[in-house]
Amino acid sequence: MTRSETDPPQHSADQAASFAILLQQRPLELVAEVAGSAACHVVGGALRDSALGLEVRDLDLVVESDGLSIAQRLASILPARLVELGGDRFAAYRLVADDLTLDIWDRRGTSLEVDLARRDLTIHSFAVEVPNGVVIDPFHGLADLGNRLLRATTETSFSSDPLRVLRLARFAGQLPGFKPLEPTVELASDSAADLVQVAGERIRVELETLLELPDFLTSAELLVRLALYPGLWQPRSGFGRLEDSASLINRLRQLELCLDLAGDRADRASARQAVLFDRLVSDQQPSATETVERARQNGLLTRATSKKLNQLLGWVALPLDTVSQRWYLHRSGRAWPTVTCFLAAGDPSLQTQSAFRGYLDGLDALCRESGAEIFDPEPLIAARDLMHHLDIPEGRMLGQILSTIQRRQVEGGLSTRNDALALAKELALHSPGTTN
Repeated sequence: MTRSETDPPQHSADQAASFAILLQQRPLELVAEVAGSAACHVVGGALRDSALGLEVRDLDLVVESDGLSIAQRLASILPARLVELGGDRFAAYRLVADDLTLDIWDRRGTSLEVDLARRDLTIHSFAVEVPNGVVIDPFHGLADLGNRLLRATTETSFSSDPLRVLRLARFAGQLPGFKPLEPTVELASDSAADLVQVAGERIRVELETLLELPDFLTSAELLVRLALYPGLWQPRSGFGRLEDSASLINRLRQLELCLDLAGDRADRASARQAVLFDRLVSDQQPSATETVERARQNGLLTRATSKKLNQLLGWVALPLDTVSQRWYLHRSGRAWPTVTCFLAAGDPSLQTQSAFRGYLDGLDALCRESGAEIFDPEPLIAARDLMHHLDIPEGRMLGQILSTIQRRQVEGGLSTRNDALALAKELALHSPGTTN
């Protein structure tokens, strides 16, 4: 998977300038002071983002030796909280400050080239020495960075850590204009089924990041291509190809149009995840609730996310008349834009921007005109009133009557206490077991 070692490295002047600016950051200047004679190199995403002109938030360092000592001294100077990451498996230390996360990896005598060869993609497999800025690029990652290519560093890039298969899909959507090379996709595909051996919590973190990406569609298409969907969520069904992948991608594409029109009011990640889970359910598969619960038990979802998903998947279709829309807004609450986008993505009548915008505008108008009455209506009558005036005892029938009154009130059919009392009398007369 690597280029010929005789190929000349391609380092642009812009890349060199970006690395020079990066090395001027105060934490890296301190590294140069405290590392002493130990060789120290910046690696990973910080170099990638710096070369692309993106914001650098986290720093990764590889030191030749004395990793713990260097980390302790840096933590004292910055100051920062020191966390040991590797335990007995490897020497890694994280420094956490208010506006900085810095990871230090001690390669303990292993050569830098060997350390770089362990990394997932060539765009992460080069290093810049601190403080002199010398670039070490044995896999020609800077050339791939300049050409916006995602290339596996070695033949074992994915088999050594199957989670990287999911990261490939994330990087495809996260890095603007980057495309995975076909041999890299094939390597990732070969290791996709091994993701079932990875801890669900690690997978969940990657999925949470992926679902928030602006270019989620690109990642989703690769998820399908790699059989991560549906295989990741339904391992018992195998990591085979999705028969109706075009339909899923079309629905996700329609969802993105709806989300763009809804703006910041909609929860993009929840809506995207709901579409993915909705398509997992069929006549041969468990219900949506069972599918979500299985994913939660496998560590792929948090309890809070499961609750959101079940709320979204509980809806079947968008209401058309005003009365039903008022109740729909009440039931979905402040999440109504998210629910609306999720449902509209599968509604043939709302496949154009104008149709969806018109529907959305109608719901917006209802919210402006009757927001308080819909979302948080003042009760027209209390349980004690019904117990006193109609002699209705506490119990299921009383709760049902109060619920019906609230629904009619939200729908606009009741507006006064007398109206509510009259409806309660009617309902009580027709309720089984009433003595009235």
